[in-house]
Amino acid sequence: MKNYLLSIFALLIVGCGTHQPEQTYDEMLNDVVLNFNIGTVGGDSVLKAFVQKTQADSVARQYSNPAMKEEMMFTLISDYIDAGQVDNTQHLYDNMLKYAEQEYGKVSQMTAMVYFEKAHLYEQTGDLDNAIQMMQKSAEVFKNLPKNDINYYTDAEEFIRRWEEQKSKQAANNIISFSYKQPINGYKVFGTATEDLESGYYFYDLTLTFRHIDTEQEFSVYGGHALSQEKMELDDNLAYPDIKNGDVIKAPYGVPFFFADLDFDGKNELITGLWPCVGQREVGNFSSIYKIKNGKAINATDYFEDKSEIFNFIDQYYFLVNNARKEIILYSDGGAINFSWKIYKFNNGEYLYDRHIRCDYNTGSSSYIVTVLSPQGEPIKSFTVGEDQFNRDQWNY
Repeated sequence: MKNYLLSIFALLIVGCGTHQPEQTYDEMLNDVVLNFNIGTVGGDSVLKAFVQKTQADSVARQYSNPAMKEEMMFTLISDYIDAGQVDNTQHLYDNMLKYAEQEYGKVSQMTAMVYFEKAHLYEQTGDLDNAIQMMQKSAEVFKNLPKNDINYYTDAEEFIRRWEEQKSKQAANNIISFSYKQPINGYKVFGTATEDLESGYYFYDLTLTFRHIDTEQEFSVYGGHALSQEKMELDDNLAYPDIKNGDVIKAPYGVPFFFADLDFDGKNELITGLWPCVGQREVGNFSSIYKIKNGKAINATDYFEDKSEIFNFIDQYYFLVNNARKEIILYSDGGAINFSWKIYKFNNGEYLYDRHIRCDYNTGSSSYIVTVLSPQGEPIKSFTVGEDQFNRDQWNY
């Protein structure tokens, strides 16, 4: 993506020419910040860094000219792409289209190239429908521009052909593309779900791809299964749930992966390999653990399972990691009134079954009787707490 962006400005200098009155460098920057960036969400850090970088550019300041405003626009877009903020990037492209139409008209080099770039960003996130639609608009504009070295009409037509062919293959093979709209643990995450029609279990086989938002390094892993009739959504704008409550990470329900620091070394492991309906109460179970080293995923499942039996029971919703206390928690049995969980404590590289927490809800006083048991089931202590305090402190008992 960034290589395309860096080449656009040179094309536009040739293709568009002078069009606007002279502005000072500071006026150009202010115009971009106040007008071009309107409506972006959560991009304050990107915008702040952009402004600081631009204000410090003494060379550009010395040689400022009207075309430099457009160069700043493209640089800001590139910064949002590097930050993995796809929605904001598309929003800035929309603003650029309005700008191009106002300054140059509907048929211009800039308009064609912005459609061209929007298409590639959609393709990068797996949204082939919108990618094809944007590239068709780009081709329509290029078709009406002079045929020269900066006319990408032939390239646009080739991308449309290639993407439509890819869509046809996916449809024939019962493949669904999906992606998550926000970065997760520093990665843009997308993948494919291929329907398994031969096993008789109505599974989708999942492939997950993780692209680092800073280095752009990426790796792919097998994500496990999703049931064809399951309600887990698979589309190109998925929201990832918030699985962190203070220092506690809870294995999510409804998604095929999560990140957690299982060995408390300050680096998150990737947990995936989802098997539906095999965990307690028919939730899914995660069967694969990866360590991320030098931008690659290294399978560490056997290492963790050899360390402790608890890593055989990474059930959605019922498996938790308490980072502050270096403890692994497995919610193990019970219902709304009586329930319990086991706690494994990490100490000197080992996971030791430390205690069992049993809870009994007293409906008459809206309180809980909490009993702490030894690994052998012997009571260590018992106490009563109110419902609010219980909800706040339960994973620290």
